[in-house]
This record gives sequence, C-alpha cells and structure tokens, in this order.
Amino acid sequence: MSDRIDENINLDGLDMFEGQDETFEMITMTEEDGTQQSFYVIDGIDVDDTRYLLLVKEEDYELDEPEAYIFKETSTEGEDFIYEPVEDEQEYNRIFLLLQDEDSDYEVKITE
Repeated sequence: MSDRIDENINLDGLDMFEGQDETFEMITMTEEDGTQQSFYVIDGIDVDDTRYLLLVKEEDYELDEPEAYIFKETSTEGEDFIYEPVEDEQEYNRIFLLLQDEDSDYEVKITE
C-alpha cells in the first residue's frame, strides 16, 4: 500500500443499507513500515486479468460522504494478495468509468 494517493473518490449520499442487511467484506492492508489499515470492500471488478477494488477506510465508513480508493491487485504471495493504489490517470479513469457502468447502490464523484 502506498502512502500517496493523488485523487480520492467520494461516495456521495452513501445509504447502502436502505432497509436491507447488506454487509461488506473487510480487508487489512499492511504498509512497508508495518502499520496496518482496515478497509471495507465496496465493489470489485476484473479487467484484463487484473482485479480492482473500490475501498473505504474502516474509520470513514459511517461518514455521510466517505472517501473511497481504487486499488489493483499486483501479485499474490501464498494466501496474501498485494494491492497498490491506481496512480496512472488513464487507468484510474478507465476503472472509475467501468465501476460507474455497473448496477451499483452508490454514487461516486472524483475530488482532488
């Protein structure tokens, strides 16, 4: 996981429960310095043999407009997966649009 994320996504008007019992998987990422950060997996998509995840930090999940991040799977080590933030603007925009095309229960907008 990188400490630097240039663009964030806000989940606008996030009301994912709307009377239903929807739950999200939680993952924990470990930085190179050993610090850990937990995220809810809001969505995922496979594109050209690469897995992308839309993540929200655990502590931000209950906010009205939590920030979300797009990460991509770069490798696996046994049962562990290595994810890195998508930093290439063209790749980021492509994945962002593909996530928007899905039938999702959330609305996203790019903020800088």
